[in-house]
Amino acid sequence: MSSDRAGELRGIAGLVLTCRFLTELALLAGLAVAGARLGDGVVLAVVDAVLLPLVAAALWGLFIAPRARRRLPEPARFTVEFVLFAGAGLVLALTGWVVAGSALAVVGIGFAALTRVYAEGG
Repeated sequence: MSSDRAGELRGIAGLVLTCRFLTELALLAGLAVAGARLGDGVVLAVVDAVLLPLVAAALWGLFIAPRARRRLPEPARFTVEFVLFAGAGLVLALTGWVVAGSALAVVGIGFAALTRVYAEGG
């Protein structure tokens, strides 16, 4: 991390951005788990476990990431994040992981909203 970026990760904004990053990782992990549970047979389970997080990561990288070339303006960017976290939570819940799916959706959407309040541009 360069010294000019070190100042950005202090205080409440740093905490929010760190937690947001962790929710992004949880989103990908949750989609991988849900994909593995959705597939009939080993091959489809592996394909689903790879494709679901790959699609989410591609959408995130294209439209949500701070350095995305086609970064969406607000509120469209928040809407895409909302749909990704809610969708991942729903898929997890439908595969039997109701508590994990609910937690992922609520916490992910919550930190997406907090990012807009405390860490503008994050």
